[in-house]
Formats: sequence, C-alpha cells, structure tokens
Amino acid sequence: MRRIYSRKGANATQGVSVLGEVGKPGVYQLLGSRRLFDVLSMAGGTGPKAGRIVSITRRDHPESPRTVLLSNDSTESVKSNVEVYAGDTIVVSRAGVVYVVGDVNKPGGMTMENGTDMTVLQAIAVAQGTNPTAALNKAKLIRKTPNGPQEIPLALKDILASKAQDIRLQAEDIIFVPNSAARSAGRRTAEAIIQMATGLAIYGARP
Repeated sequence: MRRIYSRKGANATQGVSVLGEVGKPGVYQLLGSRRLFDVLSMAGGTGPKAGRIVSITRRDHPESPRTVLLSNDSTESVKSNVEVYAGDTIVVSRAGVVYVVGDVNKPGGMTMENGTDMTVLQAIAVAQGTNPTAALNKAKLIRKTPNGPQEIPLALKDILASKAQDIRLQAEDIIFVPNSAARSAGRRTAEAIIQMATGLAIYGARP
C-alpha cells in the first residue's frame, strides 16, 4: 500500500499531530503505520532545545499516553523507534537550558537532559572553561523568579578549586563570568546579562 504524507489538507482521522520541540509542528497525513523517527523527520526533526522525552497519545486511549526516551545509544534508539499510527499525537518535550556568558572559551546555552541535574562545574566544563583574564571572584548567577531576575554572588574561584560546594542549577539560570580587565567587570545589570544570553547557540552535549 502506498503511503501519502502531507501537512496541507491533513485531518485528524488520517493525520498524526507532531507538537513541541520540532522544526515544523503540525498535522501530517499518515496512511497505515510508520516509525517514530520517520514521523519526527517529517516534522523537521527535533529542535536544539528538545528534551529526551517524547509522549505518544493514541486516539483510542487518550487517558494513557506512552512515554518514549530518546537516546544516542544505538541499541536504545532501536527500542525507542516505536510504531506510530494515524490519529496519534506526538509531543517532544523541551529540555531545560542554562547559559554561561562572559569570559569563557565557549559562551552559550547548555541543554539539561530530562530528569537530570546540571551544576556550575558541569556548565563551566561545557563552556570549555574560563579564560585566564576572567574575574572569578566577581562571577554571578542570574536566576529568574516570579518577582524578576535575582542576582546571586557566585564564588566561582573557590568552586573551581573545590573549596566551596558546587551549586545545582535550575532551568534558565545564567552564569556570568566578567573580564578582570574591564572597568565594568561585575557591574552589568541582570537585564544586560539576560540580553547577552539571548540568541546564543544552544549546545546539547554534556561532559
């Protein structure tokens, strides 16, 4: 049987809905069954902020969605590549992201895998460490709260030297490492630091 796929003109009875962190969310026409990875490819693949959890809800069993965990391991990927049928709804979760900006080798955002934590040391490692000119004693953590951004002094020099406890990060946290040579080192406002983080590349790899 020939299978036909189309975003335009698809309907709920012959279409599979792909939502969440994918390149092209929408309803894709699907006759018969296909594998999960095929359908995700039709939707433009997973986005840079995609998490590892994919939820699949069957039309005839909406009360019991199936959870699939994406993995880079080839053996686990085969298990995750389940069948998908017309009428299914696929939702790709969004991973938490933390940012490291300022005087580091590779500023950017780092995705936090679903169900796992990321610490300051791990985030600095993904950023490939601080530069020799970094003002480690003036580093700060910017954390978004319901009342606005909160600035938290970060004893980064002591944390890197194992003289202070590593800190567990939350999604959307921003680590700012100023340059010691800059006159305004450590004086940037939380709003300015958030602006710096906006638009940075998102990296999925973790050490």
